[in-house]
Amino acid sequence: MISNLGNFFLFFSLISITIFYTGWSKKIFTSDTVFLNLIYVTSASPFLVLVIGFAISDYTVLNIFQNSYIDDPIFYKVTSAWGSHEGSILLWIFLINIYGIFFLKTNSNKEIHKQIIFISSLFILYLLISSNPFQKIELDATLEGLGLNPILQHLLFIIHPPTLFLGYIGLIIPFVLASHILISKNFSEDLFNQMLFWSKISWFFLTFGIVLGSYWAYSELGWGGWWFWDPVENISLIPWLLNTALIHSLQVSIKSNQLKLWSLNLALYSFIAAVFGTFLVRSNLIVSVHSFATDPLRGLFLIMIIAYLFIVTLRLNVKSVSYFNQDTFKIISKETFLLLNNIFFIAAALTVLVGTIYPLFSEIFYNSSVSIGAPYYNFAFNLLMAPIILLMAFAPQIKWGEHQRKNNQTLYIIFISIVITTIVYYMLGNIFFSLSIFITMPLFIKSFLVFFKKNSKDRRFFAQWLAHLSIGLFIVAAVYTEQFDYEKNITFEKGDSNEIVLDEDAFLLLENIKDTDLSNHQKISVDLIVMENNLKYSLSPSKNIYQPSGQVTNEVSTVNKYFDQYYATISMIESDKVSINLVYKPFINLLWISSILLVFSIFLSIMKRK
Repeated sequence: MISNLGNFFLFFSLISITIFYTGWSKKIFTSDTVFLNLIYVTSASPFLVLVIGFAISDYTVLNIFQNSYIDDPIFYKVTSAWGSHEGSILLWIFLINIYGIFFLKTNSNKEIHKQIIFISSLFILYLLISSNPFQKIELDATLEGLGLNPILQHLLFIIHPPTLFLGYIGLIIPFVLASHILISKNFSEDLFNQMLFWSKISWFFLTFGIVLGSYWAYSELGWGGWWFWDPVENISLIPWLLNTALIHSLQVSIKSNQLKLWSLNLALYSFIAAVFGTFLVRSNLIVSVHSFATDPLRGLFLIMIIAYLFIVTLRLNVKSVSYFNQDTFKIISKETFLLLNNIFFIAAALTVLVGTIYPLFSEIFYNSSVSIGAPYYNFAFNLLMAPIILLMAFAPQIKWGEHQRKNNQTLYIIFISIVITTIVYYMLGNIFFSLSIFITMPLFIKSFLVFFKKNSKDRRFFAQWLAHLSIGLFIVAAVYTEQFDYEKNITFEKGDSNEIVLDEDAFLLLENIKDTDLSNHQKISVDLIVMENNLKYSLSPSKNIYQPSGQVTNEVSTVNKYFDQYYATISMIESDKVSINLVYKPFINLLWISSILLVFSIFLSIMKRK
């Protein structure tokens, strides 16, 4: 039933798209809008069918059998729909068409929507040819399913992948708008405003998705850190950086009629970057702890879609260069600062891309295994982000197309920053954290001067102010937690004292070890207490043994101490001893708070659209 219904909608959506492209739809419907809605709904339906199949545990479908277990909680059964390669691509198709439905309400241009449904059809063809999510297997009454990957059995799995995909796929609207502008030579302000709005939509979901993914890895994998420059993490960061550049560039295009070709290209390549990232993850060409649904052969089909998008983009560029005059604006102007902002963001994205794919090229061309680790990214990426932060401090107050009025405020701000940085270095003795203070302090000072300026209308820019401020807080928190955290590996042996001294003011106490049988896994937990200055902090890390695979996962336990946090995992447990990895993360909660503030600021900027 599920298999037949799913395949029916896949084929019917292709037939509907073909009818629309051939013009036969006009013989059936008088309105293109009605038929477009039919296409979008039909193309989105296969994913909903798959979700139902997972919910009812229809193990006649191979995809459902391989990625769910009969005793899984219902919400894990449902969300298993995007835990596989086939399901995740089907989710892509679903979200493309959902975006198409909403975009149709604001822009009904048939030519633009033709591009959306054509890209959707490429992914549908890809599924039918190489990755059918509704492939049938022989029914066996004893089948109970192989189960979802235990690492994915986390509450954040319910919202993280769809949120991140909404960010990736949201870039399709700026992509088709940019293509339409270049094809039609219609450079109206309205189209650029539409691009800005939909870019912000994508930016919101990308930011929120990355934050959720970072917290998920932090709380599930037991790394004790929030970012590890894992290839899949990197792949999500690249379109975010390009989209951030795009949003700032579009502001220049709208306000001063400059950088239009630049903005259009950013829109085109941002979506290509999102699709390319999907290809790398699904192809298994890069090694990542985040890679759960991969297939090298099927991943090669995705490169054909990328090649098509890339060729289309190059062709549009070649045909459109002559339609743009050379951009000219004064050296000290908002346009110049935003262009510099763009250059650094693009350079940062390229830096991450090179670090991610270089090991692959080294393997192919030199037969040599190379690992690009955190030192490369921490140096190259942070070196590029430093001037971005400084630009964020001063660019918002510079006027469009004009020189900034001469004043000594900048010199005062720099002087104060140097003084505060010197004090911080004298107190803490850490050069890296002191540098982060020096870089972010102008942003903090300038932001508060603007916000609290008397008789000023700058409160209208609260969203922008909050975004910049939250990024500054994030940087300070990130550097502080990385520079001042500490880690202890502690072993409790049977018969010995269950109390371990951490330092002169704190000790760790082992209270209990519990073994609990749950619906689809066995949970072995260790109850711990940290005593610090007469304050008591309870921790309960665990190991989970899942059925039917027998796979073992760690469950992290955390406890907050204001902005700081204790973080515990079980590194080893045997009949006679248990080993605990205890990490102290100062300012880690400020990092998460600043991340949420950034997401909220983007939401506000979307809501301020007139």
